[in-house]
Amino acid sequence: MVNLVLPRLRVGNKNKLLEELSRIAAPIAQLDRRALLGALLDREKIGCTGIGQGVALPHARFATIANPVAVFARLTSPIEYDAVDGRRVDLVYLLLGPAIASDELLKMLASAARMMRDQTARLDLRQAEDEKAIRNIFIRQPA
Repeated sequence: MVNLVLPRLRVGNKNKLLEELSRIAAPIAQLDRRALLGALLDREKIGCTGIGQGVALPHARFATIANPVAVFARLTSPIEYDAVDGRRVDLVYLLLGPAIASDELLKMLASAARMMRDQTARLDLRQAEDEKAIRNIFIRQPA
């Protein structure tokens, strides 16, 4: 499930990425943009959400969110992200969910991580022509 697909997001660095994702995702999740950005930055302090192979999975939980919200962004140019493998990031899956750990949120995060670790899925996402093509890639992935 992806609430919003951003097929060509242009940002220059990790902080700008998180700021832009916060600006875009806050209204969808009915959150304050600054609170969302703060939560994402706090999560990065715990450990970088760059999982390698050019992928980042930033995520945060909020008491006011009842249902998970997911935003996928493909960056126009890879950025430094301090990922575990040191590679620049160009595929980003933002996941926001309820403060109380839910099976749905954990399943979504695990599913996103599996998909983004799949070499074919990453290649398909990077080569997809537009938002519709990207959405189709997410639809065909097993849950």
